[in-house]
Formats: sequence, structure tokens, C-alpha cells
Amino acid sequence: MRIKIFVSIAVAALLASCTETPKYAGAPVDTDQNVLTGGPITGTTIQELPQSVKDALKRRTPHAEIAGIVKTHRDGRVVYDVSFIDMENTPEIYLRDDGKVMPEPMRAEK
Repeated sequence: MRIKIFVSIAVAALLASCTETPKYAGAPVDTDQNVLTGGPITGTTIQELPQSVKDALKRRTPHAEIAGIVKTHRDGRVVYDVSFIDMENTPEIYLRDDGKVMPEPMRAEK
């Protein structure tokens, strides 16, 4: 009898926890602290970017979800290589620390 009561309570607790509506996992753009428009991020974080780079991203790709940011150096300047979730519609962008767009770096042929 105790087992039936225990199982009934366990099932009721399980069902009760399943009835709660799941909350949306993404955060709105205005309150998301990790990325400009939601989505995963690896490497450099949005908080580490200079304000000029953040502003350039907001102007050029206001609705794109950032996948990753890599901080590199080119021609004596800091350059941020920003990749996006939807790479087909939003290709990578290379931004100098002053927010200016850099051309894609030349890649060595294999």
C-alpha cells in the first residue's frame, strides 16, 4: 500500500512540474547582457568590445545573431572577426577597434 501511495505522489509531482509553461530561452535585445541580439557566443564577449565596435555592429547587423567574436591583430590594429548564426544571409564582418570595416583577410592557398 505504501508503494502505491509513493508512486501516486511521485506521478502527481511529475505531472505538476510538466504543466508549467516553459519560458522563452532567448532574451530580448534590450536586456540580453551577452550578445547584441541573442544566440550563443564564443571567444570575446560583447562587454569586451569597444563602444565604437558595438555601435558599428548595431548599425550594420541590427537583427543578426552573433555566433562568435575573435579578437586578432592586423596591420598594427586590433580587429574583431564577428561571425553570425545565419552565415548565409549575414557573412562574417571584420571591424577595427574604431568601428571601421576591414576587408576579409587574404588566406594562403593550400
